[in-house]
Amino acid sequence: MKVDKLLEKPAFELGQKEKGPLFFEAMKESLKLHYGNCPEFRKFVDGQGIDVEKIGKVEDIPYLPVSIFKEVELVTGPKENIKTKILSSATTSGKPSQIPLDEVTSKRQQIALKNIMSSFLGKERMAFIVLDARETAQKSGDETSSRASAIRGMMPFAKSMHFVLNEKLEFEPKLLEEAVEKIGQGEKICFFGFTWLIYKTLLAIKEDGKREFEEATAKLGKERKVLHIGGWKKLKDIAVEKKQFNEEVGEFFEAEKGKVIDFYGMTEQLGTVYPDCGEGHKHLPLYSEIIIRDGQTFESLGIGKPGLIQLLTPLPNSYPGISVLTEDVGEIQGVDDCPCGRKGKYFEFRKRVEKAPLKGCGDTL
Repeated sequence: MKVDKLLEKPAFELGQKEKGPLFFEAMKESLKLHYGNCPEFRKFVDGQGIDVEKIGKVEDIPYLPVSIFKEVELVTGPKENIKTKILSSATTSGKPSQIPLDEVTSKRQQIALKNIMSSFLGKERMAFIVLDARETAQKSGDETSSRASAIRGMMPFAKSMHFVLNEKLEFEPKLLEEAVEKIGQGEKICFFGFTWLIYKTLLAIKEDGKREFEEATAKLGKERKVLHIGGWKKLKDIAVEKKQFNEEVGEFFEAEKGKVIDFYGMTEQLGTVYPDCGEGHKHLPLYSEIIIRDGQTFESLGIGKPGLIQLLTPLPNSYPGISVLTEDVGEIQGVDDCPCGRKGKYFEFRKRVEKAPLKGCGDTL
């Protein structure tokens, strides 16, 4: 399929003009697959009066509201092909999205993630110190949490992986000491975890355990990165902004400026993630596209105009999550001209809206 051909190419080397037709053809092929093999999705598309054969540009590909995955089970093809379900963290609504994955989708997601993150972490594996519990990553079965999935997704980049929180998500100095003893001197270090959990741990260590933390980490190599994902709403609730977070976390973990990397992504489209480059921009890889839509008219907006983020990717094979309107506000900042050298669009995530208007598209489905 065209999406698999797309995954053979580097994530950030093609300019937007070259990417455009390749991406659209992969999306059109994926759209037809889901239209023909997911009855609920077909009903939705038909209800919108859309003829999939006549779609001529990416902006016209129908999108699903992200909240629909919390309400309706959407599966493309035979249900017996589903190997696992990924559950989102449900921080806003209390109800998780349920994303069914087959082997084809999982493999594509792994390839995309590796291609994207290699551009930011490099090809040399690092020692990962994970600010989470080992039990989180070990949970398995028919359903897997988005946190577990995110941790496992980092394994290809880890020379070793060490967990320093207990089952109650409390910092354990002994676990850190054991990790430091196992990590070779001078090794590159990556502290990794969910945004809110990293900050919660930082505050707890500062209050009780700072000496033990400093003594242990003093033995680690000085080339350090902090990689974190998700959970900004919890920090917004306690008035912690991104700039403050980066400064505090960078100082605490002794990571140089530009080495605290926030990456944006969502359970509904695993594999395609959007890390900050050294300039603070989030880049679109070859395997996904962004459209910013007006919150009232849902018209597509241009560069420099904030609106609702719509993300598109042809990766999903087992569910119709190829075009999703999020509940997040963002802004496209530029195309092909970021000083970091990566090609394509780059954008800024601004905030989560309190209530995203569905304007009938969810009701139709």
